[in-house]
Amino acid sequence: MKVIDLFCGMGGLALGFARNGFEVTGYDSYRRVGEILELNAIGKAEVKDLSLQGQVSRPLSVEPLVVTGGPPCRPWSNVNRRPDRYRQAHRDYALLESYFRYVRKLQPEAFLMENVLPVSTDATFLRWKNSLARLYWIESGPIRYSDFGAATSRQRFFVVGFRRGRRVNLAKEFFERLDNHRAPAQTVAQALEYLLPLGYGEMADHHWPNFRTINNYLDKYSENRFGWYRLDPDRPAPSFGSVMKTYILHPYAGNGHGIPQRVISVREAMSIMGFDKEFRFPEPMGMKHRYQMVADAVSPVFSSVAARVMRELLYEL
Repeated sequence: MKVIDLFCGMGGLALGFARNGFEVTGYDSYRRVGEILELNAIGKAEVKDLSLQGQVSRPLSVEPLVVTGGPPCRPWSNVNRRPDRYRQAHRDYALLESYFRYVRKLQPEAFLMENVLPVSTDATFLRWKNSLARLYWIESGPIRYSDFGAATSRQRFFVVGFRRGRRVNLAKEFFERLDNHRAPAQTVAQALEYLLPLGYGEMADHHWPNFRTINNYLDKYSENRFGWYRLDPDRPAPSFGSVMKTYILHPYAGNGHGIPQRVISVREAMSIMGFDKEFRFPEPMGMKHRYQMVADAVSPVFSSVAARVMRELLYEL
């Protein structure tokens, strides 16, 4: 079975499908996506401007096709959430429409989209959901990654569609079967344990910026004020953005565990999201880009479950 992953980023969504035997081709505007997917044995990727139509074609194959993807969420994020007229003026707003235009063009047997929760009430999303409902069973809802074993409690909005052709609503069945795969959440301490003995650069992507002003804000960290917070080792991490912007402290930073007063590394952020020890970014690649790609990624812990369930349902068609 083949997957076209739109806005693939570092491949968190694609990785789950690759692990379950799907042949993945990713598309993204970032120039190094091909290196990332190839380096991590996910599949191949092409650099494309998905705001334009005609950039992606359906493979010449009789195999079932799945279209996945997560259009950029910035127009609906907590930072950028504004009245509709301002949100729709954001340069990334039209990419939600681009995703659904490609679904209509490619006519996959199934599709799966990820985004932030406010998209669920967006006028463009609702219009496309109604339009595609003539061809697809469509269901949607919130998913919390920690409910499936990840060390992050990030919650995201997922939309799934299966082509109509049977009386059974396979999209509804998809969400029902997901419930059978729930698992206890990892804690931050469990996710980071293997990295505790390692210093800066002693493992791929185990890098962090040297923020010299951290000590000036320890009172804010102790009170979790203004978005400054230290991760709790005994719980899954809350959802956080790029560490270059949010300054998320390591749970043991400066408190007697041999960890200096620092933010979490790129590798630690990846581990919290559920990427395994072997996953890595190509070198050289700036820390800012790596942190941002992790912040934008789907947890592969959940995407592996989603791919497994989708494969089961497609085999039953």
